[in-house]
Amino acid sequence: MSYQRIQPFPAASTYEFPELRALSSVWRERKTALEEDGAYKEFIKKLQREWAIETGIIERLYTWDRGVTEVLIEQGIESSIIAHRGGVSQRDAEHIQALINDHLGIVEGLFGYIKGEEPLTEHFIRGLQAQFTAHQDYTEATTESGDLVRVTLRKGEYKTLPNNPRRPDGVVHSYCPPEWAKEEMEALIRMYREAEATHTSEVKSAWLHHRFTQIHPFRDGNGRVARALASSVFLRDGLFPLVVRESDRKEYIGALESADAGDLEPLVAFFARRQRDAILKAVGLEQQVQQSKYAEQIVASALELLRGRFSREQQKVSAVYEHAGKLFSHVDQKFRELTANLDPQLRSLTPPQRPRYHVRSSSADSSSGQRHYFQKQIVDIANHFDYFANFERFRTWVRITLTTDQDFEYVVSFHGYGPGDTGILAASAFTYMKAPKEEGGTEPVALHPAATELFQFNYAESFETTEKRFAEWLEASMAIALAEWKRSLQAGA
Repeated sequence: MSYQRIQPFPAASTYEFPELRALSSVWRERKTALEEDGAYKEFIKKLQREWAIETGIIERLYTWDRGVTEVLIEQGIESSIIAHRGGVSQRDAEHIQALINDHLGIVEGLFGYIKGEEPLTEHFIRGLQAQFTAHQDYTEATTESGDLVRVTLRKGEYKTLPNNPRRPDGVVHSYCPPEWAKEEMEALIRMYREAEATHTSEVKSAWLHHRFTQIHPFRDGNGRVARALASSVFLRDGLFPLVVRESDRKEYIGALESADAGDLEPLVAFFARRQRDAILKAVGLEQQVQQSKYAEQIVASALELLRGRFSREQQKVSAVYEHAGKLFSHVDQKFRELTANLDPQLRSLTPPQRPRYHVRSSSADSSSGQRHYFQKQIVDIANHFDYFANFERFRTWVRITLTTDQDFEYVVSFHGYGPGDTGILAASAFTYMKAPKEEGGTEPVALHPAATELFQFNYAESFETTEKRFAEWLEASMAIALAEWKRSLQAGA
């Protein structure tokens, strides 16, 4: 397929991710108070290390398991750790350390670059590529006859030879021809500047990343430069660098291929989720920092009370609990409707001399004496999605039980996200079965998440957009739960 010139931004309203916009608003309200704290600085330092390591792993410059990455994030980029944990020679480890330190210098520089409010330029982009390849003197190139040869890597200069890769299926992917590289890069800069003030962070970031990789203006280092450019967009908007992990590879590459085919939405959605995860971690960190300054917080809270600001802040944050109550009622109604529809059908299928098959639904709101049910399952699912389930201020659940020869339960739970009262709540969903115990009674077994991702919502997002997102999440969750029920019936047949 021949190269297609880069296309401008889609209309500003094409891709809507209100969840990220609302979360970004929550974060910006809290960011200033946290920036000078040592814990936040350490959080940023570790995030920068992760970015520096993962951007090389995704390019196959080096590879190891996630455990090595986590040690390097915690302890720093050291060749001795790379050699010992990564299973490479000391010489190779020192080269890898130099590569990662180049990456680290870039992401640290991005934090400084965005403070200067300089516009995006070709000079800046060429400088990024030169920094990324500072310790990389050679790369591979394909001749016209198809031979793979080693060539000197020209740093900070646009390509002079084609760099079109051949995919495993034999199809050649066409990047911008060398003679068009400068012209296309000029168009990239112009289009980006024209849309910079009108589009959201995730759309700008995804567009810039994809269009740059579409051009592929350098002999090597294009992927790393693309992720740096995407990160600079988020940083300029007061958010976090884009970390693409090795575990994200399939989704990331798939989203880029969709963008090649003209659909930018999967890449925008992927970037939005990555940014959401970073914000949620930062908000959780804020709660830890505030708890470590408990005495200081008492004084600050007292002063806020005197000025009448605290109550207004709490009133704003409390809006999320009203939203949660409405979502809880929505699930309760959906489960009742499902019960009314399915129960008579299930009863009619009861075999002779067997206890009657049936379906029932139940629920518990925050004032119910049964609200503490399912705590272990909820915590296990929270661990699966890597967050802290907070039951202090709000916890509700809705359950549907399908009884045949076994009891199958599907539960949707609402509770706090992270420690403290952040104004962020979560909905999780799971299924399990009840198995008889030798001493009598039953115990839960075969616990499974009934959603591909956690649903989180906050006070800064309008209820209309929260409700729309939740309806989609719940429909998908119910499909997963019922498919698991069907699978359990087949397994027990």
